[in-house]
Amino acid sequence: MSLRENERRILAEIEQALAEDDPDLDEHLKGFGIDDPSDDEEDRPGRGVLLLLIGAGALVLCALLAGIYFSAPVQGTEPAAPASSPAGQGVPGAGGG
Repeated sequence: MSLRENERRILAEIEQALAEDDPDLDEHLKGFGIDDPSDDEEDRPGRGVLLLLIGAGALVLCALLAGIYFSAPVQGTEPAAPASSPAGQGVPGAGGG
């Protein structure tokens, strides 16, 4: 979106008045357009590897938690009954008589 000539002139006047009124703020605001080379992501080649390791660790953690969750017994259920002996032999009260 381009500005009309009148708008550009008004902004230039405001900028000039601000620079005269508060030079410290003017210098600070002029620094916003300058790129800081310490923030460049190209300077950190190990970042991709770090993100890959973090992702793999999160995946392993989720798998472990899912395994623990699904291997836990459901509350309110009884454990499976042991296999009964054939024909009720050796089981008290089976009535073998």
